[in-house]
Amino acid sequence: MQSESTPYLSLVVTARNDDHGGSLLTRMQAFVNGWIGQCQRHGLSSELIVVDWNPPADRPPLMDAIRWPASTHPCDVRFIEVPREIHQRYKHAESLPLYQMIAKNVGIRRAHGKFVLATNIDIIFSDELVRHFAERRLDPGRMYRIDRHDVMSEVPVEGGVDEQMAYCRAHLIRVNSREGTFNLTPDGLRALSPEDIAAEDSGITFGAGWYGVEYEAPHTGFRWMSNNAEVNIGPAPPREPYLLFDLEPGPSAGKEPLRLVALDTNGRTLAEADIRSRQQFTVNLAGGPSHAVRLRVSGGGLPAPDDPRVLNLRAFQCGWANSAEVKSADSRFRKSPKNPGIWLQLMHALTRIGQEEPPVLFTLHASPRVRRFADFYIGVGGITGLLRGGLRRYRRRQVRPLTAVPPSKGPAESPEHLHTNACGDFTLMARDQWMSVRGYPEFDMYSFNIDSVLCYAAHYCGVREEVLSEPMRIYHIEHGTGSGWTPEGQAKLFDRLREKGIGWLDYKELVVWAQQMRRFHSPMIFNDADWGLAGVKLSESGPVSQGNCAANA
Repeated sequence: MQSESTPYLSLVVTARNDDHGGSLLTRMQAFVNGWIGQCQRHGLSSELIVVDWNPPADRPPLMDAIRWPASTHPCDVRFIEVPREIHQRYKHAESLPLYQMIAKNVGIRRAHGKFVLATNIDIIFSDELVRHFAERRLDPGRMYRIDRHDVMSEVPVEGGVDEQMAYCRAHLIRVNSREGTFNLTPDGLRALSPEDIAAEDSGITFGAGWYGVEYEAPHTGFRWMSNNAEVNIGPAPPREPYLLFDLEPGPSAGKEPLRLVALDTNGRTLAEADIRSRQQFTVNLAGGPSHAVRLRVSGGGLPAPDDPRVLNLRAFQCGWANSAEVKSADSRFRKSPKNPGIWLQLMHALTRIGQEEPPVLFTLHASPRVRRFADFYIGVGGITGLLRGGLRRYRRRQVRPLTAVPPSKGPAESPEHLHTNACGDFTLMARDQWMSVRGYPEFDMYSFNIDSVLCYAAHYCGVREEVLSEPMRIYHIEHGTGSGWTPEGQAKLFDRLREKGIGWLDYKELVVWAQQMRRFHSPMIFNDADWGLAGVKLSESGPVSQGNCAANA
């Protein structure tokens, strides 16, 4: 029996009672207790849809394995079972016991809420985030995303909301942000990486707007900076008053110089300069202590070739200096090449070739003259034809007016840099928008990157991304290494998938698809009208505590 009023928000998750990831029921119990407790605290009208996919025959149903409160109101709980005989239709049924994205589609297709949040059974929501939901300020034209904070596994299952929140804030492991996945310090800042651009004892860490460390050569690390970036400074005052950066423009800078401004936490300008080539940028902190410096870039922001990231500036070093060191620093900087744009793109290409597995794909932006020569080269039979007089014929052809050449279609555009990191744990849209893109692509493979395809499809369907900011958070309870994606367990996970012959969507292919969507200003829709097993009658039930009766969807 469903709630008489339409819920404001539907939460859709999927699982099966197989102890996937270790202590699955414990993690799910913490999730259930936290969500229902917060809905009751803030009066949030919601429904929790759990898709029990391919339930093991030798274990109790997932719904019966969870302890439920005397009342779940105002959260209506619905369990939808996808039986084994349906699961057996899929190619990897024996090796892949749960098709996560297809299972979520089952719940999304049957959701009643005005908005639908696709998430997972080991997520804890911050109190500020649930309060935001309860205020009913969500925009139907938005796709909401958020950073995911990973926490240690001993979340107090039976503790109240406040106890759970206190544990999560004090037991952080890493954060999954737009810029990448970063380990966290005990106080919640992004930890430095080995061979980072700042010294380990400097008290400097890098926040939002900075990508992870990459390497131009062994032991020569650098970081890319986006439009806005934050540098955090430890609680101890620096020994020297100047914060010194070694910077150069990146592929996203364009031809004009970048205007870089440094601000303190009160918005006061500390330094500003035009960045034209590799140079130092000095921030004077002698006027007063600041626990953070915010860097803002004007100009730039252009798409980098075949890379969705915004790569405005590259930083090779960030550290403390005194006045004498600042004056002598200029002599240590190399002169920039005559054509920095070509040089930077070449260095970016060489870095990708050195760091990525083959093949590495690039887009060559050919001028009309280059395209004419390429066409002639093929027509005369390649290098042999050129040596047999073809080159003389080509030179005579150049008297033709350039207007006879079809106009260039322009360079291929990189996709927008959406926040797709850990998007399977939190993607929130209006129900109508989920219906428009027909849910997640229902590929017969492991779920890696399929959730990102959904984000790009929604974006190019006209749904603008909005990343919810602090203090709103989601906390992910850490699971066993290799059972799902973690930075430490990625190799183990992929090895296991290869052994079983299970494929997954490669990130490079995702970027190509996203480029196509941007080029044609249209989403790629992979599912037919029957997505989410819409034509299949599935058993639905709810916990006895809320008085639901069995029903068919």
